[in-house]
Amino acid sequence: MRLRLRLLTAVAAAATVALGVVAELAVPGLTGDLLGSALYTVLLALLLALVAPRLVAPRLAAPVAAGAATAASVGIELLQLTGLPAAAADAFPPVAWVLGSTFVATDLLGYLAGGVAGLVLLRVLRRAS
Repeated sequence: MRLRLRLLTAVAAAATVALGVVAELAVPGLTGDLLGSALYTVLLALLLALVAPRLVAPRLAAPVAAGAATAASVGIELLQLTGLPAAAADAFPPVAWVLGSTFVATDLLGYLAGGVAGLVLLRVLRRAS
């Protein structure tokens, strides 16, 4: 991954975190929940693109990162059905920021939207670099 693309991706990841905080504080109800779920998956895609840039061909990097982020998000949500993330969060509360604690079916829609948004964003960043 070229330096300019890595820098743009890192800036986009930081902006995604900031948007997630704003969404948590300012957007109530289902809309805020879906937005937060989508941003979670976008952040995962951006982080994957940063840490594993040479694992796949450059033209496949965006779909692989977005697909893996979506799969991980859905997997973590399904893991919440077991109660393991809630137990981990009881032992160490910051874990809830990453693993959540309770299953919410509508979050799955947010993860799918985030996967698509992550794919588009990664392609835009690649073209901008």
